[in-house]
Amino acid sequence: MKINLLTVVLCIVTSSVVHAQSGIDSLLQVLDRKIQDKDLFFKQKEDRILGLKAQRNALIKSSDKGYHFNFALFNEYRNYVSDSAIHYLNMNRTIALELKDEYKWNESTIALANLFVGLGMHMEAADLLGSIQSATLENDLRLPYAIAYRELYLGMGKYTQHTQARNSYWTQANRFNDMVRNLAPAMSEEHLRIVEKKFRLQKQYVDALKVNDERLRITSPNQLGYALVTFHRSLIYREQGDVENEKKYLALSALSDIQLAIRDNASISVLANILMQEDDINRAYHYICFSLDNIKAYNTRIRSSEILNIQAIIDREYQRKNEQKSQQLKGLLLLVSILSVMLVISVLYVYKQLKKGRAYANKLADANQELASFNSKLHDMNQELASRNLEVAEANHLKEEYIAYFLGECSIYITKLDNYRKMVNKKMQERQYEELARMTRDNSLKDEELKELFANFDKMFINLFPDFVDQVNSLLSKEEQIVLKKGEVLNTELRIFALIRLGIVDSLEIANFFGYSINTIYNYRTKMKNRSRVSREDFEGRVKEIGAFT
Repeated sequence: MKINLLTVVLCIVTSSVVHAQSGIDSLLQVLDRKIQDKDLFFKQKEDRILGLKAQRNALIKSSDKGYHFNFALFNEYRNYVSDSAIHYLNMNRTIALELKDEYKWNESTIALANLFVGLGMHMEAADLLGSIQSATLENDLRLPYAIAYRELYLGMGKYTQHTQARNSYWTQANRFNDMVRNLAPAMSEEHLRIVEKKFRLQKQYVDALKVNDERLRITSPNQLGYALVTFHRSLIYREQGDVENEKKYLALSALSDIQLAIRDNASISVLANILMQEDDINRAYHYICFSLDNIKAYNTRIRSSEILNIQAIIDREYQRKNEQKSQQLKGLLLLVSILSVMLVISVLYVYKQLKKGRAYANKLADANQELASFNSKLHDMNQELASRNLEVAEANHLKEEYIAYFLGECSIYITKLDNYRKMVNKKMQERQYEELARMTRDNSLKDEELKELFANFDKMFINLFPDFVDQVNSLLSKEEQIVLKKGEVLNTELRIFALIRLGIVDSLEIANFFGYSINTIYNYRTKMKNRSRVSREDFEGRVKEIGAFT
């Protein structure tokens, strides 16, 4: 009976874990799709901004209405483009001075200080808040004033390296936090946030989750506060060691940020770090790059430094995984090559046996059976190679586009080789030996393949380095500029230096790639250096610095 009860409990627990994991996977797939559609959400944001600007410009003569629309534009830009948010707050401060309106001046100054704190501009924020006469501050501005000071001291305490100063900053932060708690209405978001944080720091997680439930009740995924509430909920689950729920609410927070076009977000970078630890390297790399692009567009040094630290760790692991897969692919390619050689040997053996006539019929049957075995193995290896090619192509899609191309070419070449083998085998069975001999003397196939290789190389390289020709010409004297013929993407000279840009600098390797002699390659390189407007010694180094992979 005890054994049966234990079995039932284990089944229930296992089912719950599997269901939770399935839910997280589905949520991450939704997040992947939303990231792909990010431009749509940015477009919606830009449309709202353009609408506000049009209304503002229509009422530009009214300072009061201009002030109202400036604040609306600030709220749109606050988590989108920090420079523009600062611009509209400064415009409102100018309007407040013109109107001699102390309330508007204080309101704009507090908002600007709060924004500066989030951007890591602590000294600037302190100067702004210090300029406000707190004794005469209007009642409805005392709460945002206290919040701004609390966040300022929290930020200064977090980033200072001086222990005594840190303790002083946090003492001030606690003083203003008490002020915020007293000023905020009992069931307001700000008051609930303070209570929740207190419970979390005291490890009273059940009470913290109950308060967070109240915060979730008064917001929704299409409101700005939702991402922050779900992020705070993930912190509670992190403290409890509940990784699955932590990932769930980080993903929900990130989804809300993406749909509202919020670039200043922390959830997705934290989620990427967790996924990296779980060995989901490709997704982690994709998320951290997306997060870094957002932060660069938003322009905040604090978040950039945090994300860059995580990116460096993920990038190293990403490269390690790619190297591991590349080694596996090399092994498979070597095995396929060996099987191909064995296949050629088998074909020759069968051909020799056919010439000996019916006396060797039994040996010929054995050879055909062996050939069939090799064909089966080659088919299996081709399928495995195709699978590996797809994995490598997916892993390198963001930054290793050119590797995917050459792997694809390898797969095409192997397929062509297999088709060629089938054609040869068929002609041998039909005793078309003269046709086979004629085909082996014809070099046109090789020439066509080389022509296609160079054309594809040119197309891929220019896709990666679209301004390569212009950049090379900028290194040449004016009278020595390279002018491509109609239809040309690259000529031989540019193609040689394209290989040098990709890191292939040995003349012998370049000669092997083109099928030229090493002296020919040396002459091309020397002539280009002679045409350079920079020093001969620096020319190739400058070529290597052209462009960058994206």
